[in-house]
Amino acid sequence: MKRIFTFIAALAVTMAAFAQGHGAMRFVGDATVGAMGTSIEQKKDTMIVELGNSRAGTMDKITFPDMVFSPKMVIKSFTVGGLAYTMVGKYPDMYFEWDVDNFSATIIGLDGQEKQATGKLKARYYHTSSKFTVTMEVGYAPMPHPVTYTCESAFYLKSTSMPLTVNVLNTDYVPAANVAYQTRRYVEGDIQKLDVEIPAYSLAGTPMGDMEVGGYTVCGLVYDETLGGYFKDYSKDGLTVHLKTYPEKGKALDGDYSLAAEGTTLFVQYKGNDVVYVENNFTPGSMPFPILATSGEKQTTEVKTVDAKDAGSEAKPYKRIESGRLVIVKDGKKYNSAGQQL
Repeated sequence: MKRIFTFIAALAVTMAAFAQGHGAMRFVGDATVGAMGTSIEQKKDTMIVELGNSRAGTMDKITFPDMVFSPKMVIKSFTVGGLAYTMVGKYPDMYFEWDVDNFSATIIGLDGQEKQATGKLKARYYHTSSKFTVTMEVGYAPMPHPVTYTCESAFYLKSTSMPLTVNVLNTDYVPAANVAYQTRRYVEGDIQKLDVEIPAYSLAGTPMGDMEVGGYTVCGLVYDETLGGYFKDYSKDGLTVHLKTYPEKGKALDGDYSLAAEGTTLFVQYKGNDVVYVENNFTPGSMPFPILATSGEKQTTEVKTVDAKDAGSEAKPYKRIESGRLVIVKDGKKYNSAGQQL
C-alpha cells in the first residue's frame, strides 16, 4: 500500500510540475521543411509549448517558427491552440503527447494579410530526457502543395538567473541586475553537449567608461570529466560581440567585434539539473586585455590534480581552468589548447 501511495504522490508532483511549474517551455532543435519531394533543413528552430489550465478553462498551445521552403514559399510563425496532452507510459519513463488530425490556425502571410492554415500534428515531450519531437503537415492556401515539418530531437531551453561578476584589468564590476543564461543540454551520438546563450549586460565605471556588452550563443560545449563540467574553446567559431562604450575621453566603441583567436573559452558546471557556475573568458577585437565573466560558485570535483615533480616524468597530462582559460599540465609545464607552452 505504501508503494502505491508513493507512486501516486510522485506522479502528482510530476503532473503538477509539467502542467504549471514550467510556464511557457522553449525547445530548440534542428528541423526539416519538406514539399514536392524536396526538403530544407532549418538549424536551431525554437518551438514554444504553453500548457493550459483546466480551472481557468484554457487549453494547451504550441507555437512554431517560420517555415522557409524558398523565399516565396514561407509559412510565417503560427500557433496551434485548443490542444490537450495525453500521458503515455509509466512514471518516470512516460511521455506527453499531443495528437490532432484537423487543426486550424491563423497565419499572417508575406503580404501582411491573415490566412488560414489546416493540418495534422503529432508532438511528444519525453519526461526523462526533456526531449521534444514533432511531425506536422500544413495545408496553406497560397501554396500549391502541403508542407511537412519535422523535428526529431529538440531539447528544453532552460533559463537560469544568476548574479554576474565581470573582471576587467583585475577589477571586478557587477551589473545592476542578475543575468539570465539560456542553456540546452543534449546528447549527440554518444557525446554530452551543451548550447549556451550568453546574455547581454551593462557595466558602469570600467576603464573604457560605462559599457554595454551584447549577447551571443556558443554551441557544442562538451562535457569534460576532468574539469567536472562542459567546456569549449570557441576561438574558431567566428563569433562576434557587440560593444558600446561611453568614455569620458577618447573615441567610443559601437559595433560588432570579433572575439580573439586564442583563449576564448566557456566553462559551465551543473549540479543535478541546475546550472551553478559559468565562466566566460573572451577578448573583443584588438582589446589588449581579456574580460572574465563569472556567475555562481565553482564546484570541486573528485579528480585530483597531479604534481609532475612528485609523480615523475611519466605522470599523465591533465587539464584545469586558470583565469578562465584551459591549461594542459604535462611534466610540470603548462600548455594552451593549441599545444603552445605558456
